[in-house]
Amino acid sequence: MSGFNSNNHYRSSRGSSKNNKIPNHWMNCPPIAISGIADTFVVFKTPLDYKYDNKIAIHKRFHPQMVFRHMFSYQQSIGLWIDLTNTTRYYNTSEIQNMGCAYEKIPCTGHGDLPNREIIELFFNICSNFLENNFSQFIGVHCTHGFNRTGFLIVSYLVEVLNFDVA
Repeated sequence: MSGFNSNNHYRSSRGSSKNNKIPNHWMNCPPIAISGIADTFVVFKTPLDYKYDNKIAIHKRFHPQMVFRHMFSYQQSIGLWIDLTNTTRYYNTSEIQNMGCAYEKIPCTGHGDLPNREIIELFFNICSNFLENNFSQFIGVHCTHGFNRTGFLIVSYLVEVLNFDVA
């Protein structure tokens, strides 16, 4: 089950001078939601690994393992991590997989663009396949700031797949 296929292209800045540029407005976004959504999803902004530490005050840092610690503090766990960013520069995915968590990359363009139907269906399929056998674990979902792409896809899933009422 992979969100990335050879027909998709996303920016990778490995090796470039932009490799550890903090995303615009990232510092002012809350790191992680206070509670889960529908006992299924936890949302957060993209974590940044240690290569960014020299540019971020200690109290503003947000590393991948902090997501797992946050969930553990509520006696919950993340079994699937979905990355909606359009780059691979923010953290090493092995950090996620080493925590025993499945990782899926669904590269989505940000900056006000809505995910297309193909991306929406891919998100639905990945989530539904995971939830068939993992109903006690959360799905962690993030885009750069944890709002637009993340919120759109989760709300779409709640309404179209889980039949949540929008009224």
